[in-house]
Amino acid sequence: MENEQHEPAPGLFVNRGLAVLRADKANVLRPLLRQTVAYRHLRDGELVARGVGWVEEVLGDDPGVSTLFTPLTITINVDAFESVQFDLAEPGCLLYTLRARDESVEIEYRAGAPLTPETPVRTWLEYRGEEYVQIELPTGAWPTINESAPEDRA
Repeated sequence: MENEQHEPAPGLFVNRGLAVLRADKANVLRPLLRQTVAYRHLRDGELVARGVGWVEEVLGDDPGVSTLFTPLTITINVDAFESVQFDLAEPGCLLYTLRARDESVEIEYRAGAPLTPETPVRTWLEYRGEEYVQIELPTGAWPTINESAPEDRA
């Protein structure tokens, strides 16, 4: 009996590697959840942006959610990247390169490393309390398409 494989086999990774399957990319990035990381955005090898942010989500099955890097929050959708190269060989240090065509994002996490004064990091709670007001409305507060405007009801 012939054993045909239509899907690529999952990879075997020991400390470093290149993940291309959705599940592998999501699993490799999972240690970044709820961590503060440094990131660099490169286009054609040129630095476009850099910063430090809090990794809020790593998604692998929601095509409607964009990848977003800001100091406030980072959301990574693995579908936005063709591959994730990683090196986890140094204890307490996680290095990732997420690639999409001519762009890449380099992410670094170092456990217990002090951050330089020029890149101050504030915690999620500090941002929530000082930088914006969060308003939550119950679903029923939004009008539906069947509801007409008040002036139309007369």
